[in-house]
Amino acid sequence: MKSHISFIILWLLCLTVNGQIWPKIYFINYPNLSYTVIKTNDRGYIIGGQLFNWDESISNGFLYKLSINGDIIWNKTIYQNFEGTSVFDINQTSDGGYIIGGSTDKYDSWGDPFIMKLNACAEKEWCRIYTVGQNRFDYTQSIKQIPGGYIAMMFYGNDVFSNDKLYLYRLDNNGDLLWQQQYGNTDSLMAGAEGYDMIVTPDLKYLITGFCYYPDSGKTSPKYFRPLIITVDSTGSAIWELPWRFVSGQHFYGNANRTIVDNSNILYSSGRHWDKEAVSPGDKPTMIKTDSNGNELAYYDLITDSWQAVFFTINWFADSTIALGGGWSYSMTDHHQAVFKVDRNGSVIDSVELLQSLYSFSDAVTDTDNKLFLVSGQHDGNQWRTYAWKLNSDLEYDTLYTHPFVYDSLCPHPISSDTIPLDCVIVGLNEPFENPETGRLKVYPNPASEVLHVEIPDKLKAETHSPVFNLTTVYHQWKSAVMEVYDLFGKQVFSKEISRGEKQLKLNIAEWPRGMYVVRLVYNGKTVASEKVVVG
Repeated sequence: MKSHISFIILWLLCLTVNGQIWPKIYFINYPNLSYTVIKTNDRGYIIGGQLFNWDESISNGFLYKLSINGDIIWNKTIYQNFEGTSVFDINQTSDGGYIIGGSTDKYDSWGDPFIMKLNACAEKEWCRIYTVGQNRFDYTQSIKQIPGGYIAMMFYGNDVFSNDKLYLYRLDNNGDLLWQQQYGNTDSLMAGAEGYDMIVTPDLKYLITGFCYYPDSGKTSPKYFRPLIITVDSTGSAIWELPWRFVSGQHFYGNANRTIVDNSNILYSSGRHWDKEAVSPGDKPTMIKTDSNGNELAYYDLITDSWQAVFFTINWFADSTIALGGGWSYSMTDHHQAVFKVDRNGSVIDSVELLQSLYSFSDAVTDTDNKLFLVSGQHDGNQWRTYAWKLNSDLEYDTLYTHPFVYDSLCPHPISSDTIPLDCVIVGLNEPFENPETGRLKVYPNPASEVLHVEIPDKLKAETHSPVFNLTTVYHQWKSAVMEVYDLFGKQVFSKEISRGEKQLKLNIAEWPRGMYVVRLVYNGKTVASEKVVVG
């Protein structure tokens, strides 16, 4: 324990920011890598990521709160016994606190997802670690607050071409799991579907941006890297799914990272366009445009003759122009990292190069003052460092604010820089999607003559088939469902609303005609379990 405390004290003493205004460089004396940034309600920012030990073999999650000028107000490490922790997403909640998601090696050396709720003082209210199998790289990619709780997008597994890497988790306000959903491929041509980012739209839909592997039209192979966009309603039902394939008379190859939506529900995504027909095959940083029904509209390549190219960030400015942040290379030594200001048709209005680097931005946000704040992890040949830039809408460095601001006013005391222990509730999920007993009705005796017993499952499992995905949803908490019994002619002979607390029903079937019957459980209008029984 003494060595752990010494590490934290030394880290706090070495926490410095370089003298110039922008860019800022944080944790100069310790390897660190940023993944996410948010604006806070008090005009500050919070950055989340990983803080490594000297040889970068073990990481701890970190959060640090910044002023409007990007100076550190407080910082937190998230760890327990140096098990390896990362913060991949953070958002401020309606009570002034924070919801964060990431990965921890505490119970699996590859990583398990965790979700943690902090109050307005950055103190832990609750935390969950989801353990699913061993030797799998599992983590919380995105976590957002929605009415009544939270929606999280999870990544499971490490097989590139696996068809079960994309999951949604729905939590209540206390962090308890309401339902979880697995996206398995109905379309046998698709492989390796993965979500990179998720947003909640104003009409409370979940918009997932990512990538998959898919062949050209009319072929079964080879499978190429494609952007993937999915729109899901608030119950988890997929409205449409689009693996980008063909636009403007050409096959499109590449991926998408993040998406923003305009008032007409047109989608604009940052990404990469791989041009295999180029004289020197490479990729280009691009913006892709999709309509509200899931149809490819257009793509806009902003750099040509490039490789190792991508736009990772995309944000609105107040005048409805778009800021795209990314990087590209022209050679092994000629690297560029820049921000472009474009209109909705991809025409460049302005641009600024911020760094000559092989790496791109990890996240960006526009604040209430129409300023763009970007973060990036940069490796200088010796260690990872976190950079931050702040630009105005003319893509010029923001000026220094001299007016005093009040931060963290909802906390009754100053917030200290210390450690948040990862002592979380362990949620062992035991692969409910693959377990044949999940959601199963049990009826006995079978055949039956006088009395039929029906055992109600604790969890419900529903499957929805679409042209692209087979969505399997497991409901961990539910209030009521409807038990129905039908004869072979489709006539309903029994119906009753039951609550989750009713573990068993006893049906008097002595007067039922002989024959076969179907017993089914209906939840949210979907059959979630069914069994056949013979009455004789």
